[in-house]
Amino acid sequence: MDHRSSSTKLCKYVAHEDFISNLPDGLKDKILCCLPIKEAVATCLLSRNWRYTWTSMTELMFRADDFTSENGNANDDKSRFLKFTDMFLSLHDGPILKFGLNTKDVQIYTGGHIYRWMLILSRKRIKELQLRTTMRDCYKIPSSFFSCHELESVYLRFCRLTTSQLPLLSKGFKQLHTLHLECCYILGGNNFGDLVASCPNLNKLILNRIYSLADINIHSTKLKMLTLDGHFKHLNLHTPCLTSAVIKLRPLPSDASKIRCNFNFSQFIASLSDVESISYLGPILERAEHELLVLKLPKSFNRLKRISLDLDLGNLKEANLALYLFQHAPYLQFINLQLTSNEPIVPAVHFWESIDRHVCLFQNVRAVGMINFTGSGAELGFLKLILEDAPVLKRAFINDNGKLGKDDLKNLLKLRRASKDAEIVIFSGSVPPV
Repeated sequence: MDHRSSSTKLCKYVAHEDFISNLPDGLKDKILCCLPIKEAVATCLLSRNWRYTWTSMTELMFRADDFTSENGNANDDKSRFLKFTDMFLSLHDGPILKFGLNTKDVQIYTGGHIYRWMLILSRKRIKELQLRTTMRDCYKIPSSFFSCHELESVYLRFCRLTTSQLPLLSKGFKQLHTLHLECCYILGGNNFGDLVASCPNLNKLILNRIYSLADINIHSTKLKMLTLDGHFKHLNLHTPCLTSAVIKLRPLPSDASKIRCNFNFSQFIASLSDVESISYLGPILERAEHELLVLKLPKSFNRLKRISLDLDLGNLKEANLALYLFQHAPYLQFINLQLTSNEPIVPAVHFWESIDRHVCLFQNVRAVGMINFTGSGAELGFLKLILEDAPVLKRAFINDNGKLGKDDLKNLLKLRRASKDAEIVIFSGSVPPV
């Protein structure tokens, strides 16, 4: 047998077989979706079969920094990016399941382009939308956005939700499970409440660094994860299926001393029967209404494992709230406290020392972190309580920022502990998260 002849025939067969041109359409789409958008368009030069493949891509990501040139003019680069995006979307044929836009590193002002792009997307069966724009845009959410009924995941940055209500003819977002708004302005009316109500299957809601002059009403029976971080004056929640809740208030510098957060804490607590993790950050406990002190005791939070609080242990109102949470979380394992001191109107004199040691308040707590520890009477009282009351405690992380003297540190290490395995770890720098 002539092996040389057979190998030559095989080489000729391979040479004439055009594997790239004959790839299945689905595989070609996956390949293009992994490439930067400009390189995806350049594949039209590969062969005749690839000439228009890019026009039917199902996942698009437009990054402005892909159009920057080292020696070019910045304005020309921005103009080229906008024209390219316009051209691409106008020539696209078929569904767009995922669309991403990122201009935050280049500071492009998209102007009216974003309204035109959204109108196109509303006709493309869009499922995942990411608009990472800049402060220069701060666009009003286009009305065509509310026509994207098949959306499943949304991320919007620097946008405005105004007094105009959800369009009356909108069918809502019945498939939306994740909504993430960052640096968003919510102005007037109950528009945000209407938006959430139009998402019956919403599972995860993240509002990061928002600014609201309106009431924030969140009523959702399927919501499991909530993050609310920003400036707001009224918060009304009804979320019975929450497993994770992070609430952080960021008062504006101009009204830091007078803002009141009308936070219906009792109603919120009633929504936490299945919660596993709670975080109250910023001055929300300090600024909340006095009704925090008059609480009807609900059933215990039997799934609550982790609590994080920005807390003044010497403030009677805040101390009462913290104690209330601890008393109703029998399976609590992790406590993380960012300590503050604000000269409270009603100080908690010997509050923590007066707690009954026979109750075993922290019977399942394994780790506690106390950041910005100053060694005040209230802070020492709480530390002694948890050390003497937590039989399975493993670590107590103390961050004193270098404020305590050597004698104070030695006294901390000598404190009595209920757990034979409990260690007190003192840091002056960053503390590992509990």
